[in-house]
Amino acid sequence: MKSNTGYGKLCKDRMIGEILNDLKDHPNFFITNFMGSSVSDLESVRKSLRPTQGTFLVVKNSMMNVVLDQLKLEDVKPLIDGGVGISLSGDDIIATSKVLVNFSKTHEKFKIKGAVIDGKLVAVDKINHMASLPAKDVLLAQVVRGMKAPITGFVGVMGGIIRKFVYVVDAVKVSKEKAPQAQPTQ
Repeated sequence: MKSNTGYGKLCKDRMIGEILNDLKDHPNFFITNFMGSSVSDLESVRKSLRPTQGTFLVVKNSMMNVVLDQLKLEDVKPLIDGGVGISLSGDDIIATSKVLVNFSKTHEKFKIKGAVIDGKLVAVDKINHMASLPAKDVLLAQVVRGMKAPITGFVGVMGGIIRKFVYVVDAVKVSKEKAPQAQPTQ
């Protein structure tokens, strides 16, 4: 009888490789516990994440621990217990956090355990704070408005100075026109 251990090892190695590639492509990710959530709930999370270019993966704990070792993220390993789901973030981390936090509010069995953002472990309270921030587009608009305000003020001040200068020149012109002109003597 032949053993299937070679095939099993190859399969595990391939799965670990896929998770590694996913995390290298999406280095910002959220760790969740989905125990007790239904399959339709998890599909709902996946569907909600699509507009943010985020995805949701169910991972085996032992494989995730191997991946975390390879990525040198040992401080994340305590979060890997129970039914672990990994939500890979798209470009907008805030949008992904909003989706996950809102989903966890309506599905009590779905819990956010933490996140890895820019290679650092982020606690749940910070994730909740991120979810309360305005969307990326709104934040960018606020920055541009803040940068534009001093320029607009400067243009307004300069316009006022130029207007006053024009009024003075016009007043001088009017006063010269009203002033009696001296007749040349012959």
